[in-house]
Amino acid sequence: MKLIPANGWRGFAGEVGVIVLGVLIALGAQRIVEDYSDRQRLSSTLDAIRTEVADHDFSASEIQIAAPCIVAQVEAIQQRLAAGDPRLVPLYRDADFSDGYVVRLPSRLWSGVAWQSVSEADTLRRLKPDFAAAMAPYYAQVASASGTNDEAWAAHVSLNVLGRMVPRSESDRLRFLELAGILRGKIAFLDLVSGQIRYRLGQTGQLLSEKDRNAMLANSGTLKFCRERGLPLGVVRPVSAPQS
Repeated sequence: MKLIPANGWRGFAGEVGVIVLGVLIALGAQRIVEDYSDRQRLSSTLDAIRTEVADHDFSASEIQIAAPCIVAQVEAIQQRLAAGDPRLVPLYRDADFSDGYVVRLPSRLWSGVAWQSVSEADTLRRLKPDFAAAMAPYYAQVASASGTNDEAWAAHVSLNVLGRMVPRSESDRLRFLELAGILRGKIAFLDLVSGQIRYRLGQTGQLLSEKDRNAMLANSGTLKFCRERGLPLGVVRPVSAPQS
C-alpha cells in the first residue's frame, strides 16, 4: 500500500518548503541578533580601552611633571640621613593621606583590566589587526609601569617610619639610605617608561588633547603639594621611542 500525503505530494512539498523557510528565517534572525551583540561588545570594549589609556596618559604626564619634585624630596631625606641629623623627617598630612607621609607620590593604578578582558575573550579577533598589534606591546609597557609603581610605593611606605622615629643604629641608617636610593631609582625608571607609554599612545593617535590633560592634571594632589612648597617640577615632554 502506497503512502500518499493527504494534500498530495505537491502540497506536502509546499508544507516542507514553508518549514524550511521558517527555519532559515529563524537562523538568520538569530545571526543578526548575535552580530548585533558582538558589535555591542566590541564597542563597549573599545570604550573601556579608550578610558583606560586616557588614564594612562594622565598618569604618565603626571609622573613626568612630578619626578623632579619627588627626587628633591628624596634628596632631602638622603642628606639628613648622610649627615646623621637627629631630628625627625617632616611628616606631611593632607586629605588624601591621613596617616602622613615623608615623600608625596602620585597614587595611580596603571590598570590593564580592559585589555586583559579582550585578551581572554574572542573579542580580540574582531579588533583591527594593526590596532591589536600596537596595543599588545603597549600594555606590556603599562605592566612595567604598574610593577615599578608598586615597588616605589613599597619603598615610600617603609621610608614613612622616618617621620616617627630617628634611625637608632648605623645599620638602620644605611637601610633607610638604601630605601631612599631605591625610591629615587624607581621614580627615574617610571619617568622613562612614562615617556615610552606616551610615545606608543602617540603612534596610535590616542593621546589626550592638551586641554583634557591639563584639566586632569589640575586635580593632581601631588602637583598641588609640589607647587605649594616651591619644589621643582618637570614638563610633559615630547614623546620618545621606546628604548630596547
